[in-house]
Amino acid sequence: MKAKLVWIFSGEGALKTAEHHLMHLKEYSHKEKVDVIEFGTEEQTEFIAIAFMIVAKDLVNDLRQSLKPHKGFLVE
Repeated sequence: MKAKLVWIFSGEGALKTAEHHLMHLKEYSHKEKVDVIEFGTEEQTEFIAIAFMIVAKDLVNDLRQSLKPHKGFLVE
């Protein structure tokens, strides 16, 4: 089972902020040797965007403590 961890950004430039946050998520995962299945950003509306990472479910508790995602849910 996999989990999608999500960070939500709002306001003008939300997508740029999400893209910048994604850069830090990638740096963290490289430094901490986290096996990430997928990274990405999505523009929800003109003023809301998300950054996300998909990881194995067993990594979620540790990542929630250190990265503090706004949302998380299971994905197939």
